[in-house]
Amino acid sequence: MSTPTDPHDEQPTSPSPQPPRRPWIGSNVLIIVYSALLVVVFCIIGFAPYTETFIEAVRKMFQRSSLRSTDVSETASTAIVEETTSACVIVWVEHKPDNLGQKSRATVWEENVSDRVKASGMTPREFYKLVVEHNPQLIRDEYEFKKGKVYLLPKCQ
Repeated sequence: MSTPTDPHDEQPTSPSPQPPRRPWIGSNVLIIVYSALLVVVFCIIGFAPYTETFIEAVRKMFQRSSLRSTDVSETASTAIVEETTSACVIVWVEHKPDNLGQKSRATVWEENVSDRVKASGMTPREFYKLVVEHNPQLIRDEYEFKKGKVYLLPKCQ
């Protein structure tokens, strides 16, 4: 005859197997956080050399532009004077075509113009806009200065 089984003698059933847990290093949230951190670091590294230009652009966004154009004759060339409330007056004069070939407006600003008009308070954004107004051929040349052409560039006077 069979002996009755005692319910206390049976071994407890094991819980259902759990899927293996992924380590915290491989979690999706952590990957997204690391990616965002890398983007921020690269942005800081990329924009660090241009902080002055960025700060000037932000400051000028909240100020009114006080530039007015008037014609002025200069020796052998026509120049345009723009009055500002700063220490100098901006005059647009012909620039010798020797060192402008294959340069963008940003490069010309940094290498040729920024130091000459620093006292006027002109910003790179104002220069980019005004240089095209004074040199419409830049539009045809895809905003690139070409070697051998004569351009009007600003200068403090």
